[in-house]
Formats: sequence, C-alpha cells, structure tokens
Amino acid sequence: MQPKPKSSLASGEPEGVPFLDSLARRYYDPLLSFFRRRTQNASDHQDLVQQVFLRLAQSRQKGELHNPDAYIFQTAANALRDHHRHLAVRNRYLAGMATGANAFDLSPERIVLAEDDLAQLVSGMRELPERTRDILILRGFEGLKISEIAQLQHISTRSVEKHLAKALAELSRILRPEGTE
Repeated sequence: MQPKPKSSLASGEPEGVPFLDSLARRYYDPLLSFFRRRTQNASDHQDLVQQVFLRLAQSRQKGELHNPDAYIFQTAANALRDHHRHLAVRNRYLAGMATGANAFDLSPERIVLAEDDLAQLVSGMRELPERTRDILILRGFEGLKISEIAQLQHISTRSVEKHLAKALAELSRILRPEGTE
C-alpha cells in the first residue's frame, strides 16, 4: 500500500510538471477573483496573485501542503494585508508632500542643524558613564533585549532599565537646551 500524498494536488499530476505549475493552474483564477473583491485598483490584482506565487515559491513547504486551499488563501490574505499597509504608508507620504511637510528636505541649513545635533549627541554619549553608554549602545544600536544586556553586563534587568533611563534623560537634556520644548 502506497502512502497517501501530503498534498491533494500531488495525485494525478503528470511526471515532470513542477508543483508550483499545478498550483498556478488550479489557483490563479480563484486568487484573481479573491483580490478583485478586495481591492479597487485593477492593476493590483495580477500583481497580488504573482506575489502569492512568489511567496509560495520561496516557502520551505513546497510540495508538503496538507491543506493547500487554506495555506494559499492565508498567504493571499497576508499579501493583501501587506499591500494595504504599503498603500497606507504611501498615502501618508503623499499627504505630507501635499501639505508641504517634507521629511526629506535636505536644505543646507537643515544639514548643518542635523550635523550640530549629531555632534551634541556624540559628545553627550562620551560624557555618560562607560557602563551606561555600553548599555545604551547595546539596546539602541545593536538591538539587544534588556534581558540579554542584563546577562552580558551581569546585572539585573531593572538596573539595565535604570541605566537606559539615565542615558535617555541625559541625552534629551543635551539635545533640548533649557527653555525649549
């Protein structure tokens, strides 16, 4: 007795036809319909279908899908969610551009002010106690978790939090001169 194939698509496939080709033949139209019902821009529909197949091609589960319908449509839902996030960011950027709020204004004045702020920040970091500075760098630049920093420094997580609070308070004071908020 042969073992049952893990994918319902594996049975009856001609030899030599890749698994993704059979998925594309079976799911292209249903996915296109899925995206048509959920997006207004017709040019996005085929791009989203291709995004699903790209994700499937990059998946480690190729050929081992126990429930391909659920997996593929969950992948489609995730692609749609990512698409909407991307559109939201793009729309916020365009709205900012329309109001004249340009976060990427690289005027000479802004560059000089940023360089001054950076110099103040570096100077302020040099003034911090060594352990506090190390903790700030591990957290802010290396992205370590507080518990990981505590292990590395052989201190409690609460001590790490206190060092971070001290560093941030000092740097905030340096970057915001008295009388400004």
